[in-house]
Amino acid sequence: MGFVVALGTAAAPPGPAQAPTPGRSQVQEHRFRSAALDLERSYVVVLPPGYDAARKKPYPVVYLLHGLGGAPRDWLTYAHLDTELERLVAGREVQPLVLVAPDGDNAYWTDHLGTPGAPGPRWGTYVADDVLAEVEARFNVRRDGAGRAIAGASMGGHGAMSVGLMHPQRFAAVVSLAGALFAEPPTHRKIYKRVWGFPADAAHWAATSPIALIRALPPRAKGVPALYLECGDDDPAGFLEDAILAHQLLLERELPHELRVNDGGHTWSAWTFVTEDWLRFVSGKLK
Repeated sequence: MGFVVALGTAAAPPGPAQAPTPGRSQVQEHRFRSAALDLERSYVVVLPPGYDAARKKPYPVVYLLHGLGGAPRDWLTYAHLDTELERLVAGREVQPLVLVAPDGDNAYWTDHLGTPGAPGPRWGTYVADDVLAEVEARFNVRRDGAGRAIAGASMGGHGAMSVGLMHPQRFAAVVSLAGALFAEPPTHRKIYKRVWGFPADAAHWAATSPIALIRALPPRAKGVPALYLECGDDDPAGFLEDAILAHQLLLERELPHELRVNDGGHTWSAWTFVTEDWLRFVSGKLK
C-alpha cells in the first residue's frame, strides 16, 4: 500500500496507415453512432509525435472527460495537451500516448435513472463500451485494461472515477481533477434529478457514486486502478472536502493513490498546474 499527498501552488474499420510526423502531435475529430445512446457523438483524438498506425506494439490510450458546460476541445484550448504531449514525449518524460476526448454533453458521464419502463440515457455505458470500441477499431491503441487510463475534470472527474471504479478491469489508472465526487446525493440542480432521481434512488446512487464505490471496496482490494486525485484549496464547489474524504477512505482500505492539493479554485488554471504530473502518473501505470 502506498499513497502520496502533495501541496502545491497554482465502430469504423481501421483507418489507413498515417505517415509519422516527427516531433508534432496530430489532432483529429471524428463522429460515430453510439449504440448506448442511439445518437451520433463526436470525439477529439490527439495522436503522439511519430504516430504509426502500423506499429507492432499498440499505443497506450488515455480517455479524457470534460466538465459541465465544457467540450472535448477544452483539453486543447485550456490544458494544451497536444503541445504538452509533444514536449513530454520529446523529453522522454512520458511514453507516446493516444489521447481521446469524447463529447459528454452535460450528462455526468453516468447512466441516468429514468422511469419505470423508460430507462434514462446511458452515458456511462457510452463511455465504457461505445467510445472504447470506436477508438479501438479506428486507431492502433491498446485493447486491454493495462493499456488504458481515464481522466476527467469537474463533472468529468466524477465520470472518470465512476466509470473507472465500475469497470476496474478496463483501466489501469484513473485521474480526477477537482472531480464532483459527491459524498452525498446532490439536489440543487435539475441535472442531478435527471441523473439520480429526486430524492436520489439509493441503489442507483450507490452503483454510480465514486465515494459509494470506494466505500464498497474491501481492504487491500485487488485489481483497483491506480487513483490520482487533485483539487484546489479554494475550490468553491466543496469538492476539496470530497477529495479528502476519498483520500481518507482509500487510506483506511490501504489502497494506493495520490492526492494533490493546489493553490487555486475550480478553474483550468488550477488543474493545468498538475498536467505534467498526472501525465507522468498515467504513463508510469500504463504497460
